[in-house]
Amino acid sequence: MTPAAENLSKIFDNDRYTFVPAAVFKEKNKDKYLAVLGLTDEDSVVCADYIKGADAYNVYAITKQEYEALQSLPETTKFHHASSVLVASLIKDNLERTDDVRVYLNIKDQKFEMIVLKGCDLLFNNTFRFKTKEDFLYFLLFTIEQLHLDAGSVPVYFLGMIEEKSAIVEATSRYMRDIRFMGKDYNAQNKVTTCEL
Repeated sequence: MTPAAENLSKIFDNDRYTFVPAAVFKEKNKDKYLAVLGLTDEDSVVCADYIKGADAYNVYAITKQEYEALQSLPETTKFHHASSVLVASLIKDNLERTDDVRVYLNIKDQKFEMIVLKGCDLLFNNTFRFKTKEDFLYFLLFTIEQLHLDAGSVPVYFLGMIEEKSAIVEATSRYMRDIRFMGKDYNAQNKVTTCEL
């Protein structure tokens, strides 16, 4: 076996996922976690990644075609959902911050993933679709309020497809005082080889 085959990995990045605490997760029920949210169909194969740092499972759906393509890869190929790798990476980066609450906004094409950590504890993870900066702000501020966070002090980290001078960042800065950027190179694809789930 070649070293390249040992390190082969495949990342799936879609909105069809949810996090389930390990204490309530049952492998035989993994299809039901997504079905109740309307995230599966006849063409779905449901997979799950265990994220040790969060003590939770990311349950996600891929298409049957994607699953069949995996079967043609070497047995040593690892595959995960992009959110699993991102959350595991952020938790690893937060090992020294036991009490700090941080909000991470991973911007993608007309959607963003919001991850909230308190130290290494995963408090929240969800993906929101948006068309306007007002949509973006609504989802962000509503979640901040529901989690009882202080918009004036909680640090918000932007990563992904975002420019520092964008309309989204400018609008967010009206409500959130501590805005930071993690850089475009901080993404799940770059982290998969350096982060263990």
